[in-house]
Amino acid sequence: MWPILIDEGQIEQALVNLAVNARDAMPGGGTLTVTTSNQNLDDLAGYDPPVPPGRYVCLQVADTGTGIPKEVLERVFEPFFTTKPSGEGTGLGLATVYGAISQADGHVRIASEDNVGTVVTALLPATDQTPQPAAAVLPCDRTSQQGTILVVEDEDGILEVARRLLTRNGYQVITAATGTEALEKARWHDGPIDLLLADVVMPHMLGTEVAATVRALRPDIHVLYMSGYAQPVLSSHGTLEPGIRLIEKPFTEPDLLNPIREIFAPEQSAGGFPDRPT
Repeated sequence: MWPILIDEGQIEQALVNLAVNARDAMPGGGTLTVTTSNQNLDDLAGYDPPVPPGRYVCLQVADTGTGIPKEVLERVFEPFFTTKPSGEGTGLGLATVYGAISQADGHVRIASEDNVGTVVTALLPATDQTPQPAAAVLPCDRTSQQGTILVVEDEDGILEVARRLLTRNGYQVITAATGTEALEKARWHDGPIDLLLADVVMPHMLGTEVAATVRALRPDIHVLYMSGYAQPVLSSHGTLEPGIRLIEKPFTEPDLLNPIREIFAPEQSAGGFPDRPT
C-alpha cells in the first residue's frame, strides 16, 4: 500500500467503530469485508465536498446487514445522532470515523440498501514522505506519589490498566465501572478523594455529568477526563468545554501520570498529603 499521513490510533479506532457498527447491523449473522487498494482517481462523483484528483489509498468496510434507511443515512455522520436505544449507543462512532478521515485530508462516503447491506468508503491521500522510525519512549519517573484517585471507566480492560499504573506509582485508587457506582463511592468513601479520573463517553451518564455530581459532594476534588474520541470532536459538540484537559486512549504510562502529577504539583510542593499513608 502507498503510505498515508494519519494518526495510527485514530485509524485503528475508525476501523473498530466501523466493524462494531457492521456487527450490530447483522444480528442474525452475515459477512464483514474489509478491503484496501491503491487508486489513481480522476472522476470522484458522490463525495461532498468534491475530492480533488490524485493518488489515494481506498479503505472499504462492507457488511451484509439490515442496511440504513434513507432518512437516517443523511445524518449518520452527525455527532451524537444514534438510532440505538438509550444506553446502547453514543452516536459518536461514525462521527469519529468522519473526524479521523477528515483530519488526514481524506474523504468518506456511505452507501446502503435495506436488507442488502452497507459500504463505507474512505479515501486517504497518498504521500511521498518516507516513514520514519518511531521516537524512543522515555522512561517514566516512578517516584512515590500520594493522593487518592477515583477512576470511572466502563471498559474493564482500560479500568484495570489505569488501576495498576496508578497503584504501582503510589496512588490510592478507587475504581468504578459506571457513573452510578462512582457517585456511590464518592458519597460513602471514608476519607478524602483528591482526583476524579473519568471517561467522557459512557452509557447512561457522561463523564461530565459524573464530575458535576461528584463536585457537589466533594467541592475540592480535581477532575481529569480520558476518552478514545479526539478532543476536537468532543469539544466542538458540547461534550467537553474547550480547554478541558483530556488524556486520549489508548495511553502510555507517562501519558497517564504526567497530567496527574501536574495537577497535584501544588499539593506536593506544599508538603504533600501528610495525613495519608503512601
